[in-house]
Amino acid sequence: MYGESGQFSPVKLTRFNLSNKQKLPDNGETYVLLPRQINADETLPQTAPRFQIPSAWEQCVLLISHDPNNTSLPIKVHPINASASVFGPGECYWINLSDAMVGGTIGEQTLLVNPRSMTITSAAAKTISDYPVLIDCALPGDQQRRQLVRQTWRHNPRMRKLVFIQPMDPPRVASLYCADF
Repeated sequence: MYGESGQFSPVKLTRFNLSNKQKLPDNGETYVLLPRQINADETLPQTAPRFQIPSAWEQCVLLISHDPNNTSLPIKVHPINASASVFGPGECYWINLSDAMVGGTIGEQTLLVNPRSMTITSAAAKTISDYPVLIDCALPGDQQRRQLVRQTWRHNPRMRKLVFIQPMDPPRVASLYCADF
């Protein structure tokens, strides 16, 4: 990852998981991802994935999705403000990157996340406990609901949960991933 000043910081991306905390290369707000560190005589490609992280964000999560149209690196970067001031202990931050409507029940709560939007749900319980999670999705105009999750999740009132929904190629509609931090 490169910062505005051209300072480089290596990043190891993991599959469907949160990587270790990463120090940003400089105090700028615009960053560039490349598959390798460039040589001193090279310039950053104009087509390289660029994204902004406002300096006011205390914690940021970068969601990476596939972008076959990017010739430098076939990804798109979605910076998410994961600061404690956005969602607190016990809460779930839902990020829907798909075109599907997502809904269901989280414990005794009802969940509805519009396409390409975000929402926060309150703590599912007051203490460490298990709760059922039943989530479906449907594309606009499609009367058929498709199951995303039929699980039991563990609630820890001290942890924050990040849940993101990514689009999938047909016949699937979307997939759901979550991480506690």
